[in-house]
Amino acid sequence: MKRFVFFDLDGTLADTDSDIRRAWKAALADLNLACLDFDAKFVAGPPIDEMVRVLFPDRFTPAFADAIRSGFARHYDQDGFPLTREYPGVLDVVRRLKAEGRTLAIVTNKRFVGATAMARHFGWESVFDGVYAGDMTLPKVRKPELLRRVLSKYAANPADCVFVGDTASDFEAASANGVRSVGVAWGYGRPDELAQADTICRCPSDLARAVQ
Repeated sequence: MKRFVFFDLDGTLADTDSDIRRAWKAALADLNLACLDFDAKFVAGPPIDEMVRVLFPDRFTPAFADAIRSGFARHYDQDGFPLTREYPGVLDVVRRLKAEGRTLAIVTNKRFVGATAMARHFGWESVFDGVYAGDMTLPKVRKPELLRRVLSKYAANPADCVFVGDTASDFEAASANGVRSVGVAWGYGRPDELAQADTICRCPSDLARAVQ
C-alpha cells in the first residue's frame, strides 16, 4: 500500500476549466489584449507563465506575464468558483484512501490563494493533510521542485508515494522525483501526455486500485 498519495487539482479533482477560462478572458480584456485562437490553444492546469508563452509567444516577458497573472487573480479569486465542479466519484475515493490511513496532499501549479480557497469551498480541508503550490515561496518553483519539497516535508520515501494527475507536468514531476504516477483520463491531458504516466485510470472507480 502506498502510504503517501499526492494529487494535482485542476483536471484531477475538479473540472475548473470554465472558471479559469472566464477569468483569463476577463484579464485579457482589462489589458486590451486580443487572442483570437484562445479557446483552441488554452489548457487549464499548466503554470500561467507557460500559457502566456503559448498564447503570446512573440510578446512574452516576465512583466507581461505578471500583468496577466494579476488580472487573472483579481477575477478568479472573487467569483466563488460558480462553474467549477468536483469530478463525480473522485472525492469518494479520496475519502476512502484517507480512512485507510494514507497521507494525502494536493500538489498543484495553481496559485496557493486560489487552491486553498477552492479547498475551503468544497470542504477538502478535512480530507487532505496539506495544499502545496509553487508560489508558496519566492522565487516560485515549478512542480518537480515543489514535489521534492513536499516529499522532504513528510520525510517520505519516493517508493512509498504515488502522484495522481492529468497532464505532462504532473508525470514529469513524479518521474523527476522517483515517484510512481497515475494519469486520470477524465482531465485535460492529451493522449500523448497521459502516455507518460505509469498507469492510466479511465474512471474514478479504478483509482483506488491504481494507487495501491
